[in-house]
Amino acid sequence: MNKLLILFPALCLIGCVDLGKIGTHPEVASFYINHPKSQVADCLIYASSREHLSLEFDDTLPDGSERYNLQDSDYTDVAWVEVSKFSGKQTSVEFYYAPHDPGLHKSILSIVDQCKK
Repeated sequence: MNKLLILFPALCLIGCVDLGKIGTHPEVASFYINHPKSQVADCLIYASSREHLSLEFDDTLPDGSERYNLQDSDYTDVAWVEVSKFSGKQTSVEFYYAPHDPGLHKSILSIVDQCKK
């Protein structure tokens, strides 16, 4: 009986997660930037706006990494971004984005390139 009580709400919640344009099997692009995490996060926000995208803070993960949503002009999530301290002054940045989107991939490379300077 208890299992049936849990099953109904679980079935109602299936499909409630909005994956935006990212989908269930995203591409992953990982980069290492030789700047402190806070400086990299600020740069990613600025560089995203130069690519006509916005980077919105989402959550802090248990390991101290920060998660962001990269959104297009329609406020649709086009990528998830995780920023974490790697070592010393080096920061790891991972983009999870929709496969087969060469325009977005080019924008991500441009954002990272701006922040590596």
